Amino acid sequence: MGFDVWSLYLVSIFLVIMIPGPLSLFMVSNSVNYGIFRSYPAFLGGTAASSLYLAVSATGLGVIITSSDYLFMMLKIIGAVYLIYLGFITIKVSIKKITGSQNSLESSGSPKFNSLFKKSFLLGASNPKDIIFFMAFLPQFISSEKPLADQIFIIVMTWILVDLFCKLLYGLLAKSIKPMLNTQKSKSIFDRLTGALYIIAGIAAVSII
Repeated sequence: MGFDVWSLYLVSIFLVIMIPGPLSLFMVSNSVNYGIFRSYPAFLGGTAASSLYLAVSATGLGVIITSSDYLFMMLKIIGAVYLIYLGFITIKVSIKKITGSQNSLESSGSPKFNSLFKKSFLLGASNPKDIIFFMAFLPQFISSEKPLADQIFIIVMTWILVDLFCKLLYGLLAKSIKPMLNTQKSKSIFDRLTGALYIIAGIAAVSII
């Protein structure tokens, strides 16, 4: 991959990754509740999911998945159900906060790595349509005249670095709005809105299946 092609790829994926979605909302929500540094497992989980889809698409396995209507449909349904489930859980936790039956997330200490990483990974993996996007997107930056393994390595590593950088930007955005959420009630409202958006995204995903 030449420098000019890599530069174009770099700019393209930055614009793609920065488009807001459920995973971006998850990053903002966790950064508000835990802070940027304690939210790093969520950053890693989301990046791992997208990098996995990227690698699957680049190696041709994406063709197998998308060619099976049943398999692809099942992945889409699972993803939509998980979004709705996450939305209800988020709203449930926000209600507990406001009623005082649960301490605030920040006061409960650092979140468990496995919990945040798993939620973020599943959220990132809940959209198998990324495979179709990558299958259409990657060929533009891969040359048949150069070793495929080297190009895939550069493509995946660049994606990981840019993805983490973009997630950090969303974390900084969360830090900027955090002063407006300085009460338990305002945090609870924010979490309810977040949960509602997850549910809407899940229902929207189901409606287009």
